[in-house]
Amino acid sequence: MRAYQERYLTLLGELRRASDLPFEQMDNEAFRQSVLQLCGQTRRRLTEGMDLLRQELFPVLDDIHSASRQELEDLIEFADRLMSVNAQKDTALACRIHQALVDCARHKKDRDLLIRELYWTGMSLHNLETMLGPSDVHLYLARMRMCFSECASHFTTDYDDITDPDIRGYVHRAMGNIALTYPGSDDRSAQAKLAALKRSIAILSDPDVRAKTPELPWERYLLLSHQERTTLMNYLRKGASDPDVFAQVLESAQIVQRRQQRLAREQDTPAPVRWQYAYFAALYHCGAMDLTEFLDVLYSLSTVMPESDMSTQSIFSHLGVPALYMGYARTMGLQQLRSHAGRIRAMTQRMSRWLAGVITGDYNQLLMFHLRQLLYVHVELPDCISFFDLLQNVFAARHPTSYARMWRASQIARTLCRWAVEDCPDKLIGALGCASAREVRDRAEELDAFVATAGRLYDAGMIHFFDTILFSCRGLLEEEFSLLQLHPYMGSELLKQHPSAEAYADIACGHHCHYDEKGGYPMGFSPRRSPLRGLIYIIAVADSLSAATDVIGSTYSEPKDFATVYGELLDRSGTQYAPFVVDLLASPERRAFMTEALERWSRESYQDLNRRRLAMVT
Repeated sequence: MRAYQERYLTLLGELRRASDLPFEQMDNEAFRQSVLQLCGQTRRRLTEGMDLLRQELFPVLDDIHSASRQELEDLIEFADRLMSVNAQKDTALACRIHQALVDCARHKKDRDLLIRELYWTGMSLHNLETMLGPSDVHLYLARMRMCFSECASHFTTDYDDITDPDIRGYVHRAMGNIALTYPGSDDRSAQAKLAALKRSIAILSDPDVRAKTPELPWERYLLLSHQERTTLMNYLRKGASDPDVFAQVLESAQIVQRRQQRLAREQDTPAPVRWQYAYFAALYHCGAMDLTEFLDVLYSLSTVMPESDMSTQSIFSHLGVPALYMGYARTMGLQQLRSHAGRIRAMTQRMSRWLAGVITGDYNQLLMFHLRQLLYVHVELPDCISFFDLLQNVFAARHPTSYARMWRASQIARTLCRWAVEDCPDKLIGALGCASAREVRDRAEELDAFVATAGRLYDAGMIHFFDTILFSCRGLLEEEFSLLQLHPYMGSELLKQHPSAEAYADIACGHHCHYDEKGGYPMGFSPRRSPLRGLIYIIAVADSLSAATDVIGSTYSEPKDFATVYGELLDRSGTQYAPFVVDLLASPERRAFMTEALERWSRESYQDLNRRRLAMVT
């Protein structure tokens, strides 16, 4: 690889290692200084990394057809190091390189390079798609299918002309991965997934096909196809009753279980938790085990990995299994569900302690996927952690600067709301069902409490994009800008899953919409149609103020003083921001108060963050 590529990978490693703040007793100012130091280092690494890419990488990608063979080989190795099957260091950048290599392969009519790069482009798109899970938003499935299908098509067109065993391997892997492009969440998608896997399994099992390239890991390819078929357990959980689906999923679960048990005996290691779950889930869905027995199994699987273990199996045990437990338990009646409160409390407490010990590594994307699963299905019961506190713990552990930014935004929004009640209560009519300005004033304390909570929840959708905003040594790529614009909608969908949080969904969805509705995102949502419109406009200003003025929370740009940000608010009043909110800051006295308060809230936000992180391990 080139020197700049090695340096960029070094920067990525340094950034990941430095991102893990210690969960240990320290005074608030020492903690704040440690975060300040971390953010300064992050900003420096980001600047250096972006300079490297602008000077060295992007010019080559822009003129990829002229790249030498050595440059192409270096790019291939660089992309492989950025993203492999077991490690995702910078998926979006790897995706951009692979797409350029596909274009180059077409231009040069290099079939082997095209096959390889179609496969890896599909895999990088799959990793981007995974960032959206477990929501129902899908952006990359069609593009993935095109890549994998074109790659797999070489099996029927010119397979015998391919002499490189590795390239034949990519053809078979792509054929199996077509199934990844069907989420299996409904009848049509599930049947398409089954059909793709049935074809792949048949070809992988064909002795004549195997004889052509005996050195390929056929049994591993076959195992991966059976593992993918067990993911249709999600479809079965939604009440599917097709006996053919049951039969195929159970067959694959049994095959995977036998293979994993044999490997565990040979290696003298425990059988992987994920595939034990798949086997017992298949038994449950096929009627060989009742729900109580199955939940007993799940609970035992949540305890098999020690809290000191940080492997992929531990991720599934500490995060995936509790999420599955709650997902299945939610199908019970409320009274029966309450009998599981002790277990749910124990699992979430164990998860919090484990999460505090996690060191960010190549498996962070997998970790975040299972964390999101847990947040989507979390069950709120008496004496168990609330959804609000669970979400705060996740932010505190995995993205502390976002935690502090929302804490400050909450304080700013409360202040703006109080001033709005004094100056223009009519702008808040509709919030909490208030039908008049007088009712708004009468319920000022309720509004204050509501806004305080809204300020801690409105950016919940960012849990889908922690890797994008935390672990990139560069500015955002166009692909990532598009992804990040989904976070308001995805946050609102997450909040709707929980009775205690659904009242804040409109605020989450609308906080990046422009007041004049001629800009912002997401498209299709109109704050003006929401009864919470006044509070949405307040949170929008609070978010901008919090993000722009704090020295610690600013990664991509230097922080600004309040006077500068206030000038920007004035410039955009009536377009991006609601005039009544900007007008709340018109008096010199209020601007002086806000200038002082922002600095104080910055310190207090990290005091609160420090307390929460310590509470997670005690």
